[in-house]
Amino acid sequence: MSQITPGNVATSTQSFFTALIANGALLLVEVGLFLLLKQKLERIYSPRTYLPPPDKRSQKLPPGPWKWLPALVNSRAEDIIDNNGLDAYMFLRYLKMLVWIFLAFTVLTFAVIVPVNFIGQDGATSNLERISWINVVDPKEQKRFTAHILVVYILTIFVIFLVRREMAYFILMRQRFLLSPTHSRLAQARTVLITSVPDTLSTESSLRQFASFVPGGVERIWLYRDTKELNKSFAAREKRCTMLEIAVSEVLRDAVKAWRKKEAKRKKKKAKSIPKPRAEDVEASPNTGEPASDDEELLEHEASFQLLDVLVPFTKRPKHRTGTFGVLGDKVDTIEWCKDEIARLNSTISSTRSLQKQDSKFLGSVFILCNLQIGAHILAQCVSYHQVLQMNDRFIETHPDDIVWHNLDDDALKTRSKVSLSWIATIGLILVWSFPVAAIGGLSNIYAVCRKAEWLDWICSAPAPLPSIIQGLLPPALLAALFAMMPIILRGLAWYEGLPRHSLISVSLYRRFFLFLLIHGFLIVTLSSGITKVLEEIIDNPTHTVQSLATQLPGASVFFLTYMITQGLAGAGSALAQLFPLVGYYFGKWFLGRTPRQAFDVTFLMPSADFGTLLPRLSLLATIGLAYSVLNPLINLLAFICYGCYYIAWKFLFLQVFDQPAARESGGGYFPMAASNLFVGLYIEQICLACLFFMKVSLAKSRYVALAQGILMLLLVAMTIWAHVLLNKSFAPLTQYLPMSLATKNLADRFGQDGELDLFSKDFVQNLRKRLGKLPDRDKSKFEAFTTKLRANFDSSNSTSVDEDLEANNDVIATTIGNNSAGSSATSAGSPDITVQVNHDNDLAVAQQSEISSSDLDNSEVIGTEIIEEAQDDGFSSSEDSLDKHAFDHPSTYVDQPCIWIPRDPLGLSTVFVDYLEAAGIRASDEGAMMDMRGSVEVTKPPPTQ
Repeated sequence: MSQITPGNVATSTQSFFTALIANGALLLVEVGLFLLLKQKLERIYSPRTYLPPPDKRSQKLPPGPWKWLPALVNSRAEDIIDNNGLDAYMFLRYLKMLVWIFLAFTVLTFAVIVPVNFIGQDGATSNLERISWINVVDPKEQKRFTAHILVVYILTIFVIFLVRREMAYFILMRQRFLLSPTHSRLAQARTVLITSVPDTLSTESSLRQFASFVPGGVERIWLYRDTKELNKSFAAREKRCTMLEIAVSEVLRDAVKAWRKKEAKRKKKKAKSIPKPRAEDVEASPNTGEPASDDEELLEHEASFQLLDVLVPFTKRPKHRTGTFGVLGDKVDTIEWCKDEIARLNSTISSTRSLQKQDSKFLGSVFILCNLQIGAHILAQCVSYHQVLQMNDRFIETHPDDIVWHNLDDDALKTRSKVSLSWIATIGLILVWSFPVAAIGGLSNIYAVCRKAEWLDWICSAPAPLPSIIQGLLPPALLAALFAMMPIILRGLAWYEGLPRHSLISVSLYRRFFLFLLIHGFLIVTLSSGITKVLEEIIDNPTHTVQSLATQLPGASVFFLTYMITQGLAGAGSALAQLFPLVGYYFGKWFLGRTPRQAFDVTFLMPSADFGTLLPRLSLLATIGLAYSVLNPLINLLAFICYGCYYIAWKFLFLQVFDQPAARESGGGYFPMAASNLFVGLYIEQICLACLFFMKVSLAKSRYVALAQGILMLLLVAMTIWAHVLLNKSFAPLTQYLPMSLATKNLADRFGQDGELDLFSKDFVQNLRKRLGKLPDRDKSKFEAFTTKLRANFDSSNSTSVDEDLEANNDVIATTIGNNSAGSSATSAGSPDITVQVNHDNDLAVAQQSEISSSDLDNSEVIGTEIIEEAQDDGFSSSEDSLDKHAFDHPSTYVDQPCIWIPRDPLGLSTVFVDYLEAAGIRASDEGAMMDMRGSVEVTKPPPTQ
């Protein structure tokens, strides 16, 4: 669609309107489905209103088809911080910023650019493009483009101003987030991970000496040591336990189905008409009768393996091969083999742990828990070692659940080699991917393709609207499918890079994926759309290659108009309607909820957003919108509608549906990257316009005007680069670490120090340690109280049905789960390991107004005082959290065998399996999970831990 010619103008316009109508209709269907199911399916559309603990639940939106919308729009976006953290809130703030940007772009370009392009000009042969750049072709009208330059200057300054303002607001919110008592008291806020530590610091005493400069001192240190063999046994045991749970659940399901068939057969047999015996026959033989059938004897049989053998013969039980990929090796009974393997691995792990020495090989990574948050931030920023490539990588805000243990054993040289190789592979992948993307881009100008490839002429000669569908709908759909494969591959490359935290892998994925989308979703598509027309010119005159390709950019706007429609309208509607979660929930009940643990995940786990894959797609749309904002003003209106729909959809999701993992919270770390990437769209727009102006210098009638216009655009490029660099340098130090001006003031206020605060004094450290020493007991008793309450609720009655149990104990489940996943890391080896995240730990008191003036942002003293006051006045305790002694040890060194969770079936066979497994030394339980006569599994409590 990039080059409009007389042969395909009508088709290009038709393709655009085809895409508009189709995606508009799809949006209406998705919104209609959402309105229809919103009140009926709370588990899909409003789980945050009842699954989290009562104090963490969101308010239900008003019922009805429309009342929910104004209530959602007027609701406080800051509540998202309490529920889902600062990452989610700043993501929504990013969408809101884009709404304002493209609203301003739409108003200004429609008021200025559209009349300038349209009035008195007839250069375009398509009605769709009469308002675009290509409608002005007469050299005598070159002065008209002065209006375009003026608008670009105004809009560029507006974007820079808005980015600066939002970055200042982000810094303010991040500092409030870090200093809020509910976050600053967490051990996560005071833990630093240091990699590539030399052997000279491989002992706890040497590390404590190294960290003696840290204010407040160090509470605890973990050294990561070599446990490779133990890790293998541990991973194998986890896999075998999962296999065993699946196999036992399958056998029980087959057993109850076989029982149901025999019961139906028995009832059918009894229902047959039987001649009534005569009285004399009964008197003659009162004790005689027909002997009981095998089925009747079976139904009266007690739960045992004998009963199981009858219902599910040994030959019909789950089996698998023990070789590679389950294809090679001997075929064995899964239950028997897993039982023996788990028992063996339990013994192996226990003996290996007892022989594990503290002086085993040090692998170069340490976790340091500081007594004070300010100490952790100072430790993370210091120059740690006197040799190159040693202790260069230090990571603040470290959480045990965020660690990628496999990536902690690389030295500095190996890590940097892996970084280089991973990026080389990423670039190579981008180059290789050019071929299928170019082919898809060629479909957007199907008539040019038909002229080059005659065997495809049947497409161009096909009756309408087939060519329009292929040209308008097929390329964006194919691009979306092609791009869906990339995050998986790029995530693997980010993991290979050696990053030690899952959250950092997601950040690396964001960078790679945005680069990929920018090149393939924008540049390659633009070039390939027009490459068929300019190919001969490039071969004949290579020096004009850049100029020839630059001319294709304005014409390629039609393709990106359809792409904006597809991704914006249909994408936002899909997010709101929750199509994939909806399908996944109901299919998951049958296919993914076949074991109690799987059923628990389907029933109680809420979805979460992956910003590493979500933000790049939205950033690409912003880049496209900015690049074409002046070339084709219609894209501004589409982008405004697109981001408006996304804002409503994602505000609804974060307030009513989603639950972001607290362990992978980056404190809004994605926002600076997303804001910085907006400059990419500005650069493309400005450089494109400069090229287009300089290309017209050769025309005598517009030579000097075009030259002046090109120079003005180059000046704007330079100004934009200067502003971009200045913004990055100004805000970079504040986007990661806590400023000392706020940290010390916060400490002084917390400890009641009006004068000088000596963080190294003996009295201060002793008082601090006393405060820390009291907390573990308090948290332990608090946790035990919740556990006791949970057990009591579920053990109180055996006559309650599954549905009644689930409803009656829902609050207890949510409360217990929430309190164990809400950021508190004080768990022990014997404590329940509940693997669900139902609420977020980042409670934060924020200002009632989300908007702040630029003058307030510049008044650092006032803002600093407000931050401290909000941190002190929210009513929460300021006592620091502590960590269990095993928090940053590899799970293989202390985690017990997962309790085999078996559903309690109506036949009582689950108790047989529990006794059978426990006799072999394997922990098993059938509490809290039930299987009905149809084989469906329901759970009413978290997985057993003892």
